[in-house]
Amino acid sequence: MKELLCPDAALRLIFDHAPALGAETVPLAQAVDRVLAAEVRARDALPPFDNSAMDGFALRAADIKDASPDHPVELTVRETIRAGETGRIEVKTGEAVRIMTGAPLPRGADSVVMVEMTEPGSRGAVRMAKATRSGSHVRVRGEDVQEGSLLLDRGALLCPYDVALLAAQGITEVSVIRRPRVAVLATGDELVDYRDEPAAGRIRNSNGPALQAALSRWGVPVENLGIAPDKPDALRAVLSSALAQADVLVVSGGVSVGDFDCTKSVFAELGVREVFWKVAIKPGKPLLFGVYEAPGARPKLAFGLPGNPIAALVCLEEFVRPALESLQGYAPKHPSYHLTGTALNDYPKPEDRRQYLFCRAEPASGGYELTILRPQGSAMLGMASRANALAVAPSGVSRIVRGDALKFRWLK
Repeated sequence: MKELLCPDAALRLIFDHAPALGAETVPLAQAVDRVLAAEVRARDALPPFDNSAMDGFALRAADIKDASPDHPVELTVRETIRAGETGRIEVKTGEAVRIMTGAPLPRGADSVVMVEMTEPGSRGAVRMAKATRSGSHVRVRGEDVQEGSLLLDRGALLCPYDVALLAAQGITEVSVIRRPRVAVLATGDELVDYRDEPAAGRIRNSNGPALQAALSRWGVPVENLGIAPDKPDALRAVLSSALAQADVLVVSGGVSVGDFDCTKSVFAELGVREVFWKVAIKPGKPLLFGVYEAPGARPKLAFGLPGNPIAALVCLEEFVRPALESLQGYAPKHPSYHLTGTALNDYPKPEDRRQYLFCRAEPASGGYELTILRPQGSAMLGMASRANALAVAPSGVSRIVRGDALKFRWLK
């Protein structure tokens, strides 16, 4: 029997075949969580002019260098400058200008004193009882960003702060790595649309809506192709059309060794080159990954997921999602099991496979405690829905024992 591929090796093979896609231009407001396809340089200096960082008074610091509580200094207030306005006068010795936060610093002034540090003087003047230094509470032109400087490099993952930076430059659209187009298909003679009442021996299709929901949650365009029967001709027609349109094809069902499992063979007939089949995991062992390379076109990725819904969703998260991230230029985030919890109960597992365990995780002193739900099964939707965490049990052990430390991630 062929040895099962370890999951880390499977991921490496996926990454080898999933370089970043090409670029597209999107409006700035839609660019968050996208990866820049080209560097962006500053059009303007930020701030664009010297301005006040506080509500207060703009003045010449030298005029109050000797100010103290015992010997306060009074300055004549010449005008008020609001944000969005410019001053009309030049500040001279013995003068001050009332200024609001963000307003341009008037000519002649070199510092701002907060209004809280002043008192009203005689005949509308302002009284200062403390010295200040030149440049105090002044935002200097270009102190944040210089004209022509690099704002964001190619490959940057845009966050709302980056959007704010680009908006402040008047940049209205950016070039980003485009998102992959994904097509989802469920296979099986036993399936009916989840909105229909199944006849005897039939079940509702939960894979299609679940896979579509997860992909939509990750922000990728997805087309649900519905259900295909376990008949090679019908499956071939659907998959051929999907491979022509999508960047990534995700098919659930028909990848095991049953008499009517034909996804694997139809992939091969259509020219999908198998990269690997069967991975040392539970649930999800029959996972298939292949590449479709049409002449003159960019290679397409094809995933054959197990038909059982829990196995399909685990494989989608653990293997398809990293591929989609790689295609979009993201740095790989996996493994994503960054939390550690203590198992509260024993659980047997296959020694030669990594197992993903559905758990209830609760905070405990110094960490988390994990109750492994029992029983577990690759078709047990109620069990998975009750879980709030997914733990990973490594290969090489045949039993999780109470007190074992397990890596986990949140499901909800």
